[in-house]
Amino acid sequence: MIMRKLAALICFTFAPAGQVFAQYIKKRAAGVGNVADNMMTPVTLFSDLVYTGCLVIGASFLFASIIKYREHRRSPLMVPMSTVVFLLIAGILLVLLPFLSYIDASALRYSLFH
Repeated sequence: MIMRKLAALICFTFAPAGQVFAQYIKKRAAGVGNVADNMMTPVTLFSDLVYTGCLVIGASFLFASIIKYREHRRSPLMVPMSTVVFLLIAGILLVLLPFLSYIDASALRYSLFH
């Protein structure tokens, strides 16, 4: 008897909240298109973060390749030339990565290049 009363109290307490939540979901759920539109903002922010990271790390690699080349000139046995070449190629690739979105017309563009 007490359990039934407790169950009825819980059901009647949360029933209005359930109806409000169901109406909110019904109003918000316009289909797959609405979900895709809601997902574009986080995807855009994440892609901008990745592109900015590529530019910063690529520029750092290019700067490090210049520093390592100067060290290589002083002492070739201490810093091998392969380190300089690796840093240079990796830096160039990372700096050019954000520009790859301009090859495909349907790609997500980097917002700082607009």
